[in-house]
Amino acid sequence: MKKIRVFTAFICVAAVLTLSSCFSLNIPDPGKIQNPDEATTTIVMNGETDYSYTYQETTAPYEDIPTVIPEITTAPAVQEIPSAVIPEEPVTEPEMPSENTAPDYSSYTKKQILDMYEEALNKTRNYTGSLSAVVTEAFNADIKDAHPGGQLTELLASNIVKLVGSEGSQTLNFSNGKATNKDGESVPVLLPQRTSFSLPEEGVKNAVITNENGKTRIRITLVPETVAMGEIPKYNSGAVGYLDTSDMNFVIITISRVDISYTGSVIDAVINSDGYIESVNYTINMSTYAELSGMGITGYGTLEGAQTENWKLNY
Repeated sequence: MKKIRVFTAFICVAAVLTLSSCFSLNIPDPGKIQNPDEATTTIVMNGETDYSYTYQETTAPYEDIPTVIPEITTAPAVQEIPSAVIPEEPVTEPEMPSENTAPDYSSYTKKQILDMYEEALNKTRNYTGSLSAVVTEAFNADIKDAHPGGQLTELLASNIVKLVGSEGSQTLNFSNGKATNKDGESVPVLLPQRTSFSLPEEGVKNAVITNENGKTRIRITLVPETVAMGEIPKYNSGAVGYLDTSDMNFVIITISRVDISYTGSVIDAVINSDGYIESVNYTINMSTYAELSGMGITGYGTLEGAQTENWKLNY
């Protein structure tokens, strides 16, 4: 902060005018005045004749002689008093909102975040312009608690992987929100593939929204849910998709029981400044318990893993 000094000048002006000059009157002899009615008197100040006046002769020529006070025509010098220096107040320009100001999401509720994601998803699915998407799928799983193990358990694991879907990457070219995948199926933009998006607030464990370099990032984690063979998980089916076990028919082995626990699927989406989804990473975490028989062996096992599906959209 700058220090501002204010200089104030106080000047006292004293003007004392003292007239100490002696006036001498040179009055002519009345006998020598040619015109007795008028006479001129000269006032001498400090030896110089500066002023004169005319008077009327009266019966008393030497009485009541008028006194003339000389008019002062030159004013005394006046010293100018400088004005006090008053500092100028700093001018503060009003702060204008910036177009690049990041939105404040700190007060957003779970419902507001969910609604914002659904709005962006529907807007993206209704996009009619040129749109392509690079879709990458993967499935990772580990066998847990397998009894008796061996070839039977390996068969179970390989067949469940086939149910989940193929791995790899493909490019989908959309027209009016639809594209044909490598299996010849017509699919919509983003997940879920079987239906329109539907996820109530009670199906969301937590939701986070942040601003990253002018884009909005939304991360939604679903609540865990478990279904038996042939059943449809309520929240996962409407949000991302699910493992369809309604017609599980395997070669060699027979499955008598399957319980699939969706332990918390995640939707991690990035929305651009125009409100369209730019990328989404889906993670479907699951644990599958199965009882099976085949090749003269009866056993059970648990398969834990995650199916991931990443979408990168190009407008």
